[in-house]
Amino acid sequence: MDNEANKDMSGQDGLWVGKAADKVIAEFPNQELYTCAAGISPSGVVHFGNFRDVATAYAVMKELIARGKKARLLFSWDNYDRFRKVPAGVDVSFSKYVGVPLSAIPDPLGKYPSYAKRYETEFEKSMQELGIVMDYKYQTDEYTSGRYADKMAFVLANRKKAADIQLQFKTEKANHEKGIDPEEFRETYFPLTVYSRFTGSDKTQVLSYDGGTKVTYRCLVTDKTEQIDFKETPVVKLPWKFDWPMRWAEEGVHFEPGGKDHATPGGSYTVSSVIARELFNEKPPVFQGYEFVGIQGVKGGKMSGSKGGAVSPAMLLEIYEPALLMWLYMRRAPNQSFNLAFDTEVYRQYDEFDREIAAYQQGNASPAKEKILLFSGIDKNDKSPVSFKQAVALGQITQWNVDKVEELAQKSGIPYSRDSALRRLPKAKSWLNTYNPEEKIELLPEKNSSYIKTLSEEQKEHVAKLRTSLSGDIDSIAALDEIVYGIVKKPDMTDKEMKAAQRNFFKTVYSLLIGKETGPRLSTFLWAIDRNKALELLG
Repeated sequence: MDNEANKDMSGQDGLWVGKAADKVIAEFPNQELYTCAAGISPSGVVHFGNFRDVATAYAVMKELIARGKKARLLFSWDNYDRFRKVPAGVDVSFSKYVGVPLSAIPDPLGKYPSYAKRYETEFEKSMQELGIVMDYKYQTDEYTSGRYADKMAFVLANRKKAADIQLQFKTEKANHEKGIDPEEFRETYFPLTVYSRFTGSDKTQVLSYDGGTKVTYRCLVTDKTEQIDFKETPVVKLPWKFDWPMRWAEEGVHFEPGGKDHATPGGSYTVSSVIARELFNEKPPVFQGYEFVGIQGVKGGKMSGSKGGAVSPAMLLEIYEPALLMWLYMRRAPNQSFNLAFDTEVYRQYDEFDREIAAYQQGNASPAKEKILLFSGIDKNDKSPVSFKQAVALGQITQWNVDKVEELAQKSGIPYSRDSALRRLPKAKSWLNTYNPEEKIELLPEKNSSYIKTLSEEQKEHVAKLRTSLSGDIDSIAALDEIVYGIVKKPDMTDKEMKAAQRNFFKTVYSLLIGKETGPRLSTFLWAIDRNKALELLG
């Protein structure tokens, strides 16, 4: 897609989705049903980048519905695509299936009916958790049912015109380098992939077409030749740039996003749009190219689902609430990149999300921001959620006991919602244990003797004061809060000096208790941990 079209739907904080819907309605007015589409080939783990396909189409569908239109979200599993290569983590013996449809390959672990079904199932479970309802189409079923037979026959009957469209996008230099003679190309071009009935793979060559639904092909592996009627023997499919516009026409697609690789001039969308208009006499859908999503805290960059180590929506949902994850994807215009995080950046994302919800609840959110929050599926009544950082800290202190977390939050004056705690504690635990074990807060097994030797006399005096206070009766976190902030106070200190002295004191106490310079709110931590163990470590 050209840059000008991308600009038409740019903007932040939800403005883009209104502009996208405007364009869809302008291009396709008065439709009985609007179809927003997305799709992926299940060649491996469906990763977080592919999810932007769904989130973008979903947002536009929601906007159309909000305007009183009837709309659906169509998702195509391209499981009739060929197996291109063996991904990391799969036995090398699977190289024998290269060229075979993904749906015809066994599951490497033997749990699912096919290789494709393994990855389809995980992704669909994640969509269910996100509250996204889609009309799933499995292209193996669609092709083998004979649904597309007439469309394929039409393409073959117009194969010279199809060849001319392809040649529009090939330069003379490229043709020369690849040894392509345009006239010969037109005569021998058959836009059809045949899966050999001898081997199951697409290592075949179409030799002739009878003008109806019969083709003769040669299996390049066995060198055997046969004629098939693909209406009766559905082992064929259209190449991608013909398959895509064929399905736009078949399904009545009005909007579909795609990665920027599809959006480049001369890319898949450009070619398929020309095929839609000139071959199928159909208007192509409104297209929105999107930037790739970055990630930090794990190995990032653009990830292919067929490569090992890909981060899936299921992995993201281990640490992100569904509404937050949806919000992160939908609030940015598709042509803007953004990052997801498995490290401490997730604290900031949760905090920003909470502030946006609070602003909405107080009536201070812009209409665009409010729209994206609602489309994300927020709980409109969930006030004062426990922050993710507090969930990590309090969860560890209480061994992830929600009742104890609630008690600590109330006693320490920490904003708290039980519903949010129930949602966030499991996410916080997973974030900590699975992805950030170095952030764990654990009492040292014995005194930090080497550190104690570095303390000044004044520091030792401050620690001794704290130990004396902890040995007495303390009736509340508030009282303990007053103690820990007051230990370093001196009458002649400025506010700046006081804050610096308190920070240094907290650093000392954390180093003695957990071997780190920072930790949870100190008064809350001291209230919750084993008091005798604390006295031992401070002694």
